[in-house]
Amino acid sequence: MTSAKNHRLAIVIPAVLVLLFLTYAALRWSGENAAFGYARGISDTRAYLRIANEPVLSLNFLADNRPPVYPALLKILRGDFYTTAVFQTVFSIFAWGLLALAVAGLFPLILRPVAFGLILLVSLTRHVAGWDVVILTESLSLSLMALFLAAWFWLLGGWSWYKALALSLTAFLWVFTRDTNAWVLLMIVAAMLLAVLFYGASKKYLWISAIFVILFGLGTWNADIGNRWVYPFQNVLAQRILPDEAAVEFFAACGMPVTPELMSLAGGFANSRSRAFYIDPALEPYREWLRLDGKMCYVRWLLASPFRSLAQPWPDLEVLIAFRDVDRFFPQQYVPLLPWYLEGLLYPAEAIPVYLVLCTLAMLAALAAKMWKYNRAWIPVMLLCLLVYPHMFIVWHGDTVGSDRHAIMASIQFVLGLWLMALLILERVAYRLQKAVSGGRQKEGQ
Repeated sequence: MTSAKNHRLAIVIPAVLVLLFLTYAALRWSGENAAFGYARGISDTRAYLRIANEPVLSLNFLADNRPPVYPALLKILRGDFYTTAVFQTVFSIFAWGLLALAVAGLFPLILRPVAFGLILLVSLTRHVAGWDVVILTESLSLSLMALFLAAWFWLLGGWSWYKALALSLTAFLWVFTRDTNAWVLLMIVAAMLLAVLFYGASKKYLWISAIFVILFGLGTWNADIGNRWVYPFQNVLAQRILPDEAAVEFFAACGMPVTPELMSLAGGFANSRSRAFYIDPALEPYREWLRLDGKMCYVRWLLASPFRSLAQPWPDLEVLIAFRDVDRFFPQQYVPLLPWYLEGLLYPAEAIPVYLVLCTLAMLAALAAKMWKYNRAWIPVMLLCLLVYPHMFIVWHGDTVGSDRHAIMASIQFVLGLWLMALLILERVAYRLQKAVSGGRQKEGQ
């Protein structure tokens, strides 16, 4: 009887998944189609288009003030906004469909439609789908993150080198789409090393760790050549460091020339006073210091008071993750695909610090209980949840402008981790209930 039931489920469940995906793809396409012709950009879009017009093998293309992957996409699509929006939508549907399939494959048959449908629903929220009609890196980076996670889940289903290669290639594209992605990759390396050293993970993961370290090194080197850290650092300098007397003393001890001209920029931004940071002759000694020692001095400043540095992003956590005014980036013709009440359930905007604390505690308990012995999906879910705040730390300390948009990757990471954790807990509860019912029937039979 049980065998026949499982056989029927093995036939019905794949058909249900196909139906869910086709419905999802049709909804995404029909919902975004009306906005393709109105795809919009912002000031950053002009920078990507400028780089896209450079020769592919030139330094101005490969290592400019933006990472090269998105300009490469715009070059291939000839900078056409309509075509780019269409591509971003199709690629997002493909990537999130693969992630849903990979996640579903690690759950029992009966739970697969739930897992599959939940991942697809998350990708229907404005914070994912809305970026398809915006000519910025958000859509591509989110899609590559989905593919990166799908490759992880796929690899956990059984090691093979071609799966590891797919993971590495996806990581390569992801790193060179947004600079902060390289730092997330480095955090994953630290987690993998801990897993190999203390939790008996296969030493094959050391190869992936080595590849990720190389990608991190290449990504940060590429960012250094393009001086991509300078503009956001000067936002931080003007907004957070120059108005703080103790911070100014620290940076002065670190060699920064503290002059009246520099202090006059306190409270401004990197482009304040007609880009004085870049062109004021009186600030030439500052620019020389910045080139030689600025980055390392800032790192030392963050490490000098680690508890202060760790605590600073916390008050902004809910605002950044909730991202309530995300619609300001979308064209007016874009209509959210989900009703507000369903999106509010899928993408929480209230009590986010509470959810994050509970999620973190649950993952630490799962780590202590070695829950991956029951389902390997616990491994990437632990990473998703435990790395949310470190990811937010990088974003918050990296810039003061556009932090809500820059934090979108960490926000989606948080939402995915929260719901996947709920699914895994549901699976364990269902298993225990089934075991209890089976045990009761056996006693009755005796």
